[in-house]
Amino acid sequence: MIEQNSDIFSVKDKIIAIIGATGILGSRYVEFLANKGAVIVVGDIDFEKCQSLCNLLNLQGLRTFPVYVDNTDENSIIDFFEIIKSKYRQLDVLINNAQIKPEGFYAPFEKYTKDTLIKVLDGNLIGVTLACREACKFFLQQKQGVIINVASIYGITGADQRLYDGVDNIYFPEEKFSSPVSYAISKAGVVQLTKYLASYYREKNIRINCLTPGGVYDNHDDRFNSQYSYRTLVGRMADKDEYNGAILFLSSEASSYMTGFNMVLDGGWSAI
Repeated sequence: MIEQNSDIFSVKDKIIAIIGATGILGSRYVEFLANKGAVIVVGDIDFEKCQSLCNLLNLQGLRTFPVYVDNTDENSIIDFFEIIKSKYRQLDVLINNAQIKPEGFYAPFEKYTKDTLIKVLDGNLIGVTLACREACKFFLQQKQGVIINVASIYGITGADQRLYDGVDNIYFPEEKFSSPVSYAISKAGVVQLTKYLASYYREKNIRINCLTPGGVYDNHDDRFNSQYSYRTLVGRMADKDEYNGAILFLSSEASSYMTGFNMVLDGGWSAI
């Protein structure tokens, strides 16, 4: 039970590990949660970016620690959690935010190769599954823990390929640009993985939830931005900081009675 006078949104002194921590959203989660008093393990395949982000934040008096992790390598994932165990002896929250885009990621469906498909599923879904497995070993020993898996609206709705009409395809100039099949099926798998694990770890004080974000503006093509924005009920793409509140809620005791839930923040995209 939560005490009446407690700050249910507090993450102060929690050990929070983020895999996929240096991208446009991951880096915002790192800075936001660190400023809320959490200790952040900054995990990514680009270790130099991890170090740079941590150095910047630690100079401000925040507490972050860089750790290399390759979400397509099982041993690397295992090592990631061993390093956390060795340094902190505990883990409170895991945020799975990794995404990979190998060569051929944006290929049209008719030209999609098995190799590209497997690579995307390996990083976006299998790696997430393995990270959850290792975190839950931790959580079973501690008798508590939280996982937040980050999916996508294209994991719960069909990709609206009309958004890409008239948008230049810099990857395959002779083909119409489209959202790739690998992204859709890998992110749909993340949603189902969340529900599976929530049921599997029932009554173990291990909560697993999913965050499904909509598109984030990142200097997109003007035509795409306009077409995407029209499709949302708020009339725009998300700002890169607009998911921080949801991450805080899911990381804290404010969501203590929530597990197996897919929190959709998409500006009304999926409402109609």
